[in-house]
Amino acid sequence: MKTLRKKSVDTPIIAVTGGKGGTGKSTIAVNLAAGLSSSGLKVMLVDADVDGPSCASLLGMKLGSGETVNTFLPIIDQEKCVRCRKCVESCSEHALIGLVGQVPKLFEELCSGCRACQIVCDHGAIREGGKKVGTIYISDFSGIRVVVGELKPGEPRSPVMARLTILRAIDELQRGTYDVVVIDTAPGVHNTVAQPLWVSDFALAVTEPTPLGAHDLRFILELTRELDLPVGVILNKADVPGGLRGDIIKTSREFGTDVIAEIPMDTELLRSYISGRPLVEMSRDSPAARSLLSIVSRVKEILDKWKGHPSSINSGVKNP
Repeated sequence: MKTLRKKSVDTPIIAVTGGKGGTGKSTIAVNLAAGLSSSGLKVMLVDADVDGPSCASLLGMKLGSGETVNTFLPIIDQEKCVRCRKCVESCSEHALIGLVGQVPKLFEELCSGCRACQIVCDHGAIREGGKKVGTIYISDFSGIRVVVGELKPGEPRSPVMARLTILRAIDELQRGTYDVVVIDTAPGVHNTVAQPLWVSDFALAVTEPTPLGAHDLRFILELTRELDLPVGVILNKADVPGGLRGDIIKTSREFGTDVIAEIPMDTELLRSYISGRPLVEMSRDSPAARSLLSIVSRVKEILDKWKGHPSSINSGVKNP
């Protein structure tokens, strides 16, 4: 599926992802972006975890007013509709229903805004309508360009909002010059996660040494393998008592990758979270900060290999 993974910009894109929620994915994304920025790189940080974006809070920044995001919503002209049901048959989401001889009925919450119904209608009976699905916030903070997508409360279509957030970020990339993009994805392996992975050049899969962490790591590694996306594993809370570190290492190697960093339990991380400052800026000498800075160094090595040799990324992610 590598041929389907395409983007319209040359800037390397790193997806910080993970099958299980609560593993510290956003913390790692924010500290990676901050560390790369402090090293002199021009960085864009994209929060595509649209159901619960947290990167802004971890940076201690305010989002501001933002841009309203709308998607297509069909409006059926009953006078022009010939009750042929072509629109109903074209709707893969089953947002339109109707029997022969009846004007189709729309279930708004199921509509993905794909416009298939409008395209197949030969009678101009599908008019342009729209609905708000969320808000995108774009601002600069501490030298980092931050793009945050937030789903409207009660809106069920998080994959649509994630896709629109990524497209808006790519539009920003085309307007400026950046050295690297860091994307914080949603947890899991569903469509909302796949949207940013489509445009990424490699991924960092964050997990923890717990039974569920080991179980869900396998799912995210299966997804990145399906997308032919190079990936390295980051083990957070690595020294938790009774942890399944060995299982994480075994699963990683089974999928042809390695644990590229282990982050220990550290109370400084909690203080960093509360203060709204990246740990790599607040307490660089703490155990967790040293591990996070090692990730920054590893990613910089990968970026150096990227320059002129995009195909070398895979060897850069894996341990030598």
